[in-house]
Amino acid sequence: MRFTKEESLMYTVMKAIYDSRIPIDFKGSMVLKACLLKAGYSEETRHTVDIDANWRGNVSPSAEQMTASIQKALDNSGLDLEVKLFRMYGNGRSAGFELNDRTTGEPLFSMDIDVNRPVLPTQMYEIAGFRFRGVSPSQILADKVS
Repeated sequence: MRFTKEESLMYTVMKAIYDSRIPIDFKGSMVLKACLLKAGYSEETRHTVDIDANWRGNVSPSAEQMTASIQKALDNSGLDLEVKLFRMYGNGRSAGFELNDRTTGEPLFSMDIDVNRPVLPTQMYEIAGFRFRGVSPSQILADKVS
């Protein structure tokens, strides 16, 4: 299975966020790819253009807290990206972030984060040297079936 340049960058961002200990667990296509590779599937899959995640905690973070936390994680990992909130989370709506090339301002990909939804079972994934916490395979299947 090959990764696009954007997918490799997204895994780098996921690792930076995991390493920073922000209370974020990943889900969606990026986790599904890792799950499939771990299971031995090596055929091509649909490429994705965003990261999906869950922010878990007892307190709902502000837009500024979320943006600053993610930006700090990227900066600490030496990533030349800028995080911009374009949609605040709310009832039934995820927070939407755009990750841009800091030099050119060009949007590279987006990240959708659900905040304080029910906690889902997670596990550790490692793909191409990138380690992160993501939802369990059973949760991926439950999401796809529902």
